[in-house]
Amino acid sequence: MSANALQTAVVTRLAGDPDLIAIIGEGRVFDRLISRAEPPYLVMGEASTSDFSTGDGDGSEHRFEIEAWTRQNGRRQAVEMADAVRAALHDADLAVDGAVLINLRHDRTVSRRVAKSGLHVARLRFRAVTEP
Repeated sequence: MSANALQTAVVTRLAGDPDLIAIIGEGRVFDRLISRAEPPYLVMGEASTSDFSTGDGDGSEHRFEIEAWTRQNGRRQAVEMADAVRAALHDADLAVDGAVLINLRHDRTVSRRVAKSGLHVARLRFRAVTEP
């Protein structure tokens, strides 16, 4: 299954995107939640993979979230981060180890303030299809 390879390709693309780095700085894209990370940062969120095979061949459908967390400048910065993530990934041609990326599309973005922490988060949902 190409889910881990897809995640690696996504994190690599985001970590090297100059527009995103200009907003959050280098070393602020994580594939897992880092408990002591200080915002702003991006982290891979919920992900699922399902069979997307056809009569012509095998395939996988991947749905995943990327979370943009910020404290300063609140929702404005979270949405600015989300816009940069979308620009970097929507219809991107990523090299996925061991698979062919057929498409990668942004599905939706939802932003909110987390009352308990005072942080703002924008959650972006993407859909990708891969073939072996």
